[in-house]
Amino acid sequence: MITLRCVTLPEDSEALYDALYRRATPERKQRADRYLRREDGLRCLAAGELLRRTVEQELGITEFTVVKDPGGKPRIAGQDHFHYNLSHSGSRVVIACGDSPVGVDVQQMCMDAGKENLAKRFFTQEEQAYVFASPEQTGARFYRVWTGKESYLKYLGTGLKKSLDSFSILSPEISHMLKIRYLPDGYCVSLCSSDQNCIFVLDDQPFQ
Repeated sequence: MITLRCVTLPEDSEALYDALYRRATPERKQRADRYLRREDGLRCLAAGELLRRTVEQELGITEFTVVKDPGGKPRIAGQDHFHYNLSHSGSRVVIACGDSPVGVDVQQMCMDAGKENLAKRFFTQEEQAYVFASPEQTGARFYRVWTGKESYLKYLGTGLKKSLDSFSILSPEISHMLKIRYLPDGYCVSLCSSDQNCIFVLDDQPFQ
């Protein structure tokens, strides 16, 4: 089973940032420090904390090391049966985990001319036709394709070595791997898994 946990960060985040920073690993602190905007650093720290809580709950361990596969996909050292993937955008931070490879992407939806240009540049002709076929649904369809592509690449663990326009998420071989949901407050999240028995369990709650 694949579980998708989603948390919402509070608007008043100063105290939370400091608390998360104190608990973060040295590697996570370094990543947070590289962000110019404090809100970006907060999302990074919250993702690390969400991973820590998930590992403790799912594996019963409090000490672990994150390593990366050759393609850059993170995993827990010595826990080959446990797969996870993180993503964050806006006030949302998500983690997908389970006993099979998984990719996840969440995006705060805000459609504008720039996003339309991205679609024309990086989407296949099939995907572009789908996105622009219905003007009133252009935004929702754009983010369906965008998060689908991102989650598929993260599932593969190849990063951007595979170009975005080299595959279509609408193709039968990929579309059946995707589960896409629209969350409250204008977010789209996509989960990619080859597990045909995958159950999309969405646990959506405030970050505490």
